[in-house]
Amino acid sequence: MTFKHPFSNAGTTTTAGRRRRVPMAALACAVLGAVALGTAGPAVAVPAVRPAAAVDCTGNTTRDRLPELDPQALQQALSSAPDRVTGVLARVSGPDGHWTGTYGAADVTTGAPVPVDGRFRLGSVTKTFIATVMLQLAAEHRVDLDQPVQHYLPDVLPDSYPPIPVRTLLNFTSGLPELTQDDLPTTPDGIVAHRFDDHPLAELVAKAVRHERPFTEPGSMQVYGATGYYVAAMLVEHLTGHTYQQEITTRILQPLHLRDTTAPRTDTTIPGPHSHGYIAVPRPDGGSQLVDITEQNPGAGGMISTTADLDRFLTALFRGQLLPPTEQAELFDVPDVPYLGGTAHDPGQGRAYYAVSLMRVTLPNGVTVWGKTGTTFGYTNGMFTTRDLRRRLGYSFNPTTGGGNDLALVTRLLSSTFAP
Repeated sequence: MTFKHPFSNAGTTTTAGRRRRVPMAALACAVLGAVALGTAGPAVAVPAVRPAAAVDCTGNTTRDRLPELDPQALQQALSSAPDRVTGVLARVSGPDGHWTGTYGAADVTTGAPVPVDGRFRLGSVTKTFIATVMLQLAAEHRVDLDQPVQHYLPDVLPDSYPPIPVRTLLNFTSGLPELTQDDLPTTPDGIVAHRFDDHPLAELVAKAVRHERPFTEPGSMQVYGATGYYVAAMLVEHLTGHTYQQEITTRILQPLHLRDTTAPRTDTTIPGPHSHGYIAVPRPDGGSQLVDITEQNPGAGGMISTTADLDRFLTALFRGQLLPPTEQAELFDVPDVPYLGGTAHDPGQGRAYYAVSLMRVTLPNGVTVWGKTGTTFGYTNGMFTTRDLRRRLGYSFNPTTGGGNDLALVTRLLSSTFAP
C-alpha cells in the first residue's frame, strides 16, 4: 500500500520488603550520576551494532565520542521518511545545542504542516512510566521485586505457572505469553471497526495466558513483550487502590510539570496541537484509502505527550529526581541472559539488551544510548539519550501501516543524532 502526499519542511536550531542486592558497579553509577548532576527507564535496528562497551557511568567519555550536532543531517533523516509515513517530528537536546525539525503533513486533507510542539500517542513508551511507578513503590517498601507476582495477585496467573518474580515483569524475563492476532483485530478493516473498543487489563492478561509460554524458567531468558506490563499495571492498581494512570499523573506528571502529557483512561481524543494518525485500508480495486484513526480508545499504552515533555521526563529520570539510588540502578541493570530468538544483528548480539523498561544500544562510534520505543495505530515514537544526558533524542512519526515501527527511519534518526 502506498500513498503520495505533499510534504512541507521545517527546522530550527539554537546553540545553546526484602531488598535486592544490586551489583556495586550499577549502584555506584546511580549514585555518581545523581551527584554529578546535582541531585540528593520492540527492538530497534541499528547499523553494525557492536557489543556494549564499558562507558564511564558519569558520562565523561561521550564528550569526545559524540559528533557535532548536524542540523542538515538531522533534517535529511526526517526527509527520508517513506511514502507510508505522513508526518515526522524530532527534537534533539543537550549542552551541545538544540534542534527541532518536522517533515510531512499533520493533516493530509488540508496539508497543514506538522506542529513542532505536537502531541502524539506513546504506545509502549508508557512502559517506562509504569516501571518508574513500580520502582517508587519498591523504594517505599510496598512491593518486593523478588516476591512472586502470585503473592500480590493470587488469581491473575494460572495455577500451573511457577513463581514469577515481580522484577521479571519489568525486565522482560518473566516468560509470560503474548496476545496473538487471533485475540485482537490486526487487519486494517478490523482496526478501523474496533478502534473504540475497551479492553481492560484483566481481559488482556486472561487472553494472553491461554497461550503457551515462550520459556518455562522465569529470569532465564529475555524477550520483549507487553503482558508483563499489563500485569505490572494491575499490580500498581492493587497496591495503591488507584488506577495506574492516576498514579503516573500524581507521581510523575504533576511533580515534573509535564503539562502537555496525559494518561487518559477512556478519552479518545488528543488535546492540543497534533498530527493525525492514519491507516491504509485496502479497496476492492486493489488500491487503498487512508482512514483517519487519530481518535481511538487509549488502551493499555494510551499516554499522550510531546517531545519536549519526554525530554524533561527522561532528564529527571536519569538525574535521579524520581528514584533513589538502589531503584535507579535497576534502570541500567541488563540481565546477563540470552535474548530469545536474538541474532548478531540485534543490539544485544544474541544477549539481553533491556533493563527495567529501557533498552541499551551501543553504536559503531562507541556511544551507548538508552531509551524506549513505542507504537500504536497511526503513531510511532521513541526517546533515547546518552547516560550523561549530553545528547537526547525524541521523535514521533505517523505510519499508515497500522502503527508498526519503520526500523530504517528509526535507525537514520539514531545515527544522525548520535553516530553519523
